[in-house]
This record gives sequence, C-alpha cells and structure tokens, in this order.
Amino acid sequence: MRVFLAVHPGEEFRTALSARIDPWRGRVPVRWTRPAGWHLTLQFLGEWPPERLDALQEGLDSTTDRAPWDMRPGGLGAFPGLARPRVLFLQMADDGQLADLAARVRRTVDATWSDGPQDVKPMRPHVTLARVKAPLERSMLNSLRDMELSGLPEVAVTGFALVASELRPDGPRYRDLAYWRLRKKGE
Repeated sequence: MRVFLAVHPGEEFRTALSARIDPWRGRVPVRWTRPAGWHLTLQFLGEWPPERLDALQEGLDSTTDRAPWDMRPGGLGAFPGLARPRVLFLQMADDGQLADLAARVRRTVDATWSDGPQDVKPMRPHVTLARVKAPLERSMLNSLRDMELSGLPEVAVTGFALVASELRPDGPRYRDLAYWRLRKKGE
C-alpha cells in the first residue's frame, strides 16, 4: 500500500488558495493538483505492507504530545528551481515546529521498519500546486513569478494523518487511514 504522513491544511486555506490558483489553470500548461489533495508531507513512506501499518500507528500515538500551532504561507517555489521547474509549490514558513514534528514522525517510522522504502530526504514545508511535464517557455516562467500568493490564511496544524495514495491516470486519489490530533502534555 502506497502511504505517506501529512498535515491537512483545512478548508479555509484550500478555498483561499484555490481562488488564487484557478485563474492560472487554463493559462499554464501544467498538471495542476486538486485542492482536496493539498497537504504538507511529513514523510513519504512508499509501498508499505498492510501488516506493518498497525505497529506504525501504535508508535505514532507517542508523537502527538505537543500543542497545535499556525503556519504562514509564503510564495511560489519550484523543484528543482524556477528556471526549469518540475514541481510548482507554495512554500510554507516553518519556525522549526513542523520540522520537529516531522523528525518525531521519522524516528517512529524508522523504529517501525528501519530498512523500509520511506523517503529520507529532508522535509521542506510546501503544498504541491502543479507538476510540470514539459519545459515551460521563458514568458510563461516570468508570468508565474507574478502569481499572487500573499495574504492567504494561516494553516492551523492541529494533527496529522496516515494517508493512502492511489495513483490513477487523472491524478492521485488520497484516503486517510488514521489521524492523530496534537495535544498539549497532560491533555
């Protein structure tokens, strides 16, 4: 089963970001992601056998003893860069709290299956907006830099989910398998 761990940004954020992205959907020849699938990945786990997920879920119960917080959206970013993007994303400002949660999650993942297929690249807080299949013309790249993404609502980080990802020709479909709510110590 293809799975990952992620924070869902909430409907207020999705609605506001969608309003900013919608005018670009017909203008830029990329594969835009669906608002319902927008998330902040803590760790991509890859193909995990269902029998390993129970132990993972039990281990993740111990990662939730921290208070919720809010994250500020930043500007447009791209992997590997805006000169020849393969992925367009909304950067998220992280004061270290999301990185700390991701580190806790990753320690639990490694303790559950240290030689599993999970991604070990550093986590970069972002929301994927589009995938670029063919190189974009310079004029298109220049216009993307004008995409207005300031003033979006903050993302309330109140918990995270274990998400199953089913790849389809029209794009991935996501389904939550489990959810953990963050809580202050003692709650």
